[in-house]
Amino acid sequence: MTQEPAPVNHPRLICTAIGLAMGIAVFVLSLMHKIQPESAILMLSLGVSLYGAALLLFNK
Repeated sequence: MTQEPAPVNHPRLICTAIGLAMGIAVFVLSLMHKIQPESAILMLSLGVSLYGAALLLFNK
């Protein structure tokens, strides 16, 4: 018996990964005191909107 690989929804995976990366980047840059508050809010809002887009994408 061979197992078939599970299908991956690539657009959902990409949106989730970029959203997570934005949150981590803001966290690290704020620890280093290298980011302005306006830029941090912009990056976090972009990450949250990508999470929302990932939730709206259809499953295959």
